[in-house]
Amino acid sequence: MAHYSNRHFFRQAPNHYLALYFDSKGIDVDTDINALKENDIDALQGILNPLEDALTASIEADFQGVNALAREGGINALNDEARFHGDDDFIEAMAAIDGFHAKAFYAFLNKRSYWQGAARFLHADNVSASYWKKRNDLPHTPPHVEGEDIKGLEKAISSFFYHKEGRGKNCIVEPYRRNQKEYFFAYPEDFAQSDIEWVGSSLQNKARHPAFEIIFVYSQEDGMLDIFAPKNRKAIPKLQEIFAQHILKMDTLPEGGIDKRVYELAPVVDDAFEFTIEPTSGIASVVVARLRVDLKQGIRRRITLEADYTKDSDAVYRLLDELNLPPYDVTQVGLKVTFEPVGGQRAKTKTFNITYPNSCALHYDGNDLKIREMLARSGIEPAPVKG
Repeated sequence: MAHYSNRHFFRQAPNHYLALYFDSKGIDVDTDINALKENDIDALQGILNPLEDALTASIEADFQGVNALAREGGINALNDEARFHGDDDFIEAMAAIDGFHAKAFYAFLNKRSYWQGAARFLHADNVSASYWKKRNDLPHTPPHVEGEDIKGLEKAISSFFYHKEGRGKNCIVEPYRRNQKEYFFAYPEDFAQSDIEWVGSSLQNKARHPAFEIIFVYSQEDGMLDIFAPKNRKAIPKLQEIFAQHILKMDTLPEGGIDKRVYELAPVVDDAFEFTIEPTSGIASVVVARLRVDLKQGIRRRITLEADYTKDSDAVYRLLDELNLPPYDVTQVGLKVTFEPVGGQRAKTKTFNITYPNSCALHYDGNDLKIREMLARSGIEPAPVKG
């Protein structure tokens, strides 16, 4: 995410919504914002400069929040929250507004109840796939998400980290549902830190207790649990166990490693293989852009194949045939997915890698979710056996 600045924000934020924001906060400003030239950066900054420091800090925090969600992923996350609440009117209103900053400001001013969940989803969507640890061998058990269940999860996470590492004395878990998946955002208390901060006109050393973050994403349909726990990977087996006990009400977990194989890449090089694309998915085409193969003979012998697929969609396959390689395993596939153009706009594309055993640089929202569904239909990510 680009570094925030007021000047960049004022270049994007419509005067109409800035005026509504100040009115909603009851902040009296001497300037008629609606009468200003659109995106008059100096005039808008001049409104903030005379305000008290605490008020300015609060305003800038709000603006940073709006700026963070003013992108396609943020708007999709807001619409997902609205869809969960059955709020079709909000989705229609957002569709009628031009510009990401205008849409985000509208949501901030009119549907704050959707804001926190959408911000959490956007953050989870932007976590690199390599940071998630997946387990897909769980029974297809309905999750328990009532207040007592969440409290139990909070206490278990807190107890684990507090007794093992001396941190995590307090913990809050926020549950959300999105696209048939359950999200649990956990925030245990971290070790105390000391920062140099400006307090008014004085520079002070301030102690604080930040939170560290753990995200659980559970799919009952797939029997799958993803965990994001940066700098806490050794704790993931225990976190899986805690989640299973308190949310799935399981006494024990079945034997199984975190790095369980998920993606079946070998079929991609079969002569008869074709990607299974549903007409309603909006996907126009899928092209293999690169292949990585590990030779079975010898040690650490690896070949990566790339060719100009823009002129020949089978270019990588033709190169593979020409090389006539000895026996190999496919360990990485690079794909380019092109979507049907919408509303006269240019067609959107997504280029990404799938790596053996279970790494895929896709998120769980928007077009990425459609691609994941296509991969499952194509047999690359096998559908789990129902328990």
